[in-house]
Amino acid sequence: TMSQYDICVIGGCGHAGLPLSIAFADKGKRVIIFDKNKDTLETIGNGSMPFTENGADKILKRVIHKKLFFSYELSVVKDSKYVIVVIGTPIDEHLNPAYKDVMLFFEQLKPFLKKGQIVILRSTVYPGIAEKIQKLLKGIPVCFCPERIAEGRAMEELFSLPQIVS
Repeated sequence: TMSQYDICVIGGCGHAGLPLSIAFADKGKRVIIFDKNKDTLETIGNGSMPFTENGADKILKRVIHKKLFFSYELSVVKDSKYVIVVIGTPIDEHLNPAYKDVMLFFEQLKPFLKKGQIVILRSTVYPGIAEKIQKLLKGIPVCFCPERIAEGRAMEELFSLPQIVS
């Protein structure tokens, strides 16, 4: 079955997620951003970047509401073939990675995932977390793609640095 969108970027309003979303949309993919930040989504919907990212403004204006869409409803995940998760790494009071928060997020995501989808983790997570997520999501493949883009240089680096998905 055809998905309404090619890609859903979760956490798509941030410094890592938004340039990635814009880049995919500019290459012709139908992208839906999910983010809880309604104010930032509104800014993006108006064709404005919520932060400075060289070269992104022009492309955003070109793709918004044509190839790039957005929602603050997590259920949009079910309308995409690929689900790229770009959430910040939560930390506890001792500055250690709080993997329970990551797992809690995937518990919320799980009901909206279905066979045939692929989850790509593009967050800096603790070793072993991808395996835990894979077990939790039973049958949904989980890939990992390290995020290593310099803020402000994403529109250049996304295309010049190799992107490893494993």
